[in-house]
Amino acid sequence: YEEHRSGNVEVLSAAMDVQGAEKARPYVEKAGAEFTTVVDEENLLGQLYGFKAIPNGYLIDEGGTVRYKKLGGFDIRQAETASVVKGWAGGPSLDEALDQADVALGAEHSEANSHFTAGLALYREGKFEEAVAEWRKGVELEHDNYIIRKQIWAVQNPEKFYSGSVDYDWQKEQMDRGL
Repeated sequence: YEEHRSGNVEVLSAAMDVQGAEKARPYVEKAGAEFTTVVDEENLLGQLYGFKAIPNGYLIDEGGTVRYKKLGGFDIRQAETASVVKGWAGGPSLDEALDQADVALGAEHSEANSHFTAGLALYREGKFEEAVAEWRKGVELEHDNYIIRKQIWAVQNPEKFYSGSVDYDWQKEQMDRGL
């Protein structure tokens, strides 16, 4: 971002957390991010773009056309990802990078997101147990929906997410246990 910010490049990041910006802010500050970060408390991006896990990366041209996307595992620290992003920021079109097949999402995705939304309303009313129960219904429908699963974990086990560093080993254990 620093290298290309004076040109036609803008970076926007989105954190996904029903608990809001206060939970995401320490990570943004620690990263020293100089670009805008928004917090999607309602999983609108996941619903709109059909992803069930993060991090994702999209390169969008000035006309609003998606020229590149990587769903899951987008990490600018990886040489291949950095090369694609730097090449695109330098000018050439990346139409050829769109060869990633879009995943066809079934009715389960929409229904799982309905449970997410219902759980979010309950969470905002302070009904945490009811919210988690609703989110679990969504995960039962769509086992690989990490976004919904992470909300359950973060609400029930905040120390695994908000105590300085995210405990990815613990998350893997939860996945292995089917939780």
